[in-house]
Amino acid sequence: MANKLENMTFNPLSGNAENENRDFMLIQAALDGNKKSLEQLVAGHQAWIYNIAFKMIMDHDDAADITQEILIKIITNLASYNPDRGNFRTWAYRIMVNHILNMKKKKFELRIHDFDRYITAIENLPDDRSVTHPDAGILAEEVKTGCMMGMLLCLKRPERVAFLLGAVFAVSDTVGSDLMDVSRGNFRQLLSRSRRKVYQYMNGNCGHMNPANKCRCSHKVKSFLDLGMLDTAKLRYHRPGSRTVKDMLGSRLERFHLSYYEPFLTLFREQPFYDPPDVTSWLDNILKQKDLKAIFNLQDE
Repeated sequence: MANKLENMTFNPLSGNAENENRDFMLIQAALDGNKKSLEQLVAGHQAWIYNIAFKMIMDHDDAADITQEILIKIITNLASYNPDRGNFRTWAYRIMVNHILNMKKKKFELRIHDFDRYITAIENLPDDRSVTHPDAGILAEEVKTGCMMGMLLCLKRPERVAFLLGAVFAVSDTVGSDLMDVSRGNFRQLLSRSRRKVYQYMNGNCGHMNPANKCRCSHKVKSFLDLGMLDTAKLRYHRPGSRTVKDMLGSRLERFHLSYYEPFLTLFREQPFYDPPDVTSWLDNILKQKDLKAIFNLQDE
């Protein structure tokens, strides 16, 4: 239980020296054959990789596959990590960013990729204010979270990564530029451009952003129900009572000055921080491979 609670509050993007020391000790122990240390190392980063992957492509199954692919790359190359060349966070999350930027387009990326077409599709759904569904409030939150994620899909991948890292997960330009392997100036440009685009379209159309806009998630619930795209038993985006991104960032957000965009970004930081799939059995199977057993000096049980 202690390890689980520790991983719930562990923020690898914070740049905390204590987190880096923790990772370094786990890596050394894992390479010496301590399987538990490897499991703890993976558990500490899995949820963050999963959440970034999911918010990039808004599909849980695809995000689970992407997370496993990234973790395999990290695990199989762990012996080559050299702490003298940089911290583990930069090394591991650069692997993640490169994988996400270069992977084959996923199904929702093929469907949603243009702001104007996306907004038009939402606007063309009939409004209905007479929904009597007992879970109408929950379904409206599902529509809201899903719609905002769809908005991000309209960004090009590098802009989407920059938005998630800088605007949603609140990393500094120093960290963001390291992870994306670009200059700090280029990262700031990517972040500024992505933030401006999303703000422009949401402020011009979304009722949550601007009360003057007529579009309301609650008015679209019936249309999504009629299309078979909503089911309270199978919520894809909304997680009632769950931790939020803001919860996971914790005190880090307190160091940020309020800005013109801050109320807008709060909408994204109040979205769920999703629990990743259990990788225990998957990791066990991976570590049974001969080359992995050799890397980590694992003995047959």
